[in-house]
Amino acid sequence: MEQLIIEFAKDIVSNNILLSYLFFFVSQSLQILFPPYPGDMVLIIEGYLTEFSNINLILVMLTAILATSLSSILLYNIGRKEGSIILKSKLVKYLFDTEKVNKLRHLFDRFGAMVIIGSKLIPGIFSLTVLSAGIFKVKRRLAYVSIVIITIIHHGILIILGKILGENWTLIFYKINRYNRIIIILAIIGFILYIILLKIKNKLFN
Repeated sequence: MEQLIIEFAKDIVSNNILLSYLFFFVSQSLQILFPPYPGDMVLIIEGYLTEFSNINLILVMLTAILATSLSSILLYNIGRKEGSIILKSKLVKYLFDTEKVNKLRHLFDRFGAMVIIGSKLIPGIFSLTVLSAGIFKVKRRLAYVSIVIITIIHHGILIILGKILGENWTLIFYKINRYNRIIIILAIIGFILYIILLKIKNKLFN
């Protein structure tokens, strides 16, 4: 799917600038609403294409940030309106790993909306985290601010890196895949250490 998206992006930028922005908007919306879609890769491509076409870097960034923010806010409000019953939906179960929701509940209880920001660093859970934030009624204003802040930082970094590296943008994509694996491993190790320390604390003070 990645190669098809790359070729389509290059073709549409070459033929229609306005449609390019629409494509970028749809791509980032799909990343949130349809998580299997490789939105991060498209962000890198967007940056790369600004270097070799007439599309404007600032407009590209604004389009991507707006699309992700609005889609995330929509997902948050769906979760807030429907509550935990939405987790029984076959479509939601297909798109998201709903078994992680209870773990997210504990994290929200401890760290609040900061969980939304942190989830962007761990591959594959941002959309589920935003949905869960709505389900668990995380304060709307804090949720919105967290979504927008991490989106600006995340998208800005990837788009600018794509622009700077130009033809070498594929290096970022492969580095991200490697980075994702490292983050998962570190998260697992961190969780195991947390459990061990918690048990030690309980034995010492209980």
